[in-house]
Amino acid sequence: MAPRVILIGPMGSGKTTIGSLLAGKLGLCFRDTDHLIEAQEEKTVSQIFLDQGEDAFRAIEKRVLREELLTDGTVLSLGGGAPISIDAQSALRAIASHIIFLDISLSTVAPRIGFNRDRPLLLNNPRGQWQTLMEARRPIYEAIADTIINVDDKSEEEIVNIALTSLGEAR
Repeated sequence: MAPRVILIGPMGSGKTTIGSLLAGKLGLCFRDTDHLIEAQEEKTVSQIFLDQGEDAFRAIEKRVLREELLTDGTVLSLGGGAPISIDAQSALRAIASHIIFLDISLSTVAPRIGFNRDRPLLLNNPRGQWQTLMEARRPIYEAIADTIINVDDKSEEEIVNIALTSLGEAR
């Protein structure tokens, strides 16, 4: 069975960027659940939230996650809320994969996501909302992660190298 690496963490932590770079280094396919959802639904994540609500989005996300967990030989980036449900946590624990939590501080994430872009969960008081989401999600991210990388003050290359080392693939 080919390896599977899963990246988790809050919005703005770099999961898509680091996942793509890591997949290239490992010679694996890169997949992003948010991008897969958008392609399947032919709508942006934000539009799904607005049109159908968070519960409908989470149901779609759960289906896409389960489908992706059946695929080997990938680096998979999950949306920030994807690993939060008990079902998702159970599924993630049950599969053979290495889960990397990209941890980031509010001060580092703020300029990355701007807090004024199309982020449906950050519509009111974006900084406070992000902090509240992170406080609720951090224990879950930490509990299911095999490796935790704090991305503050690190270059993309440094983060990828730490991830490779955690996988026993240092180059």
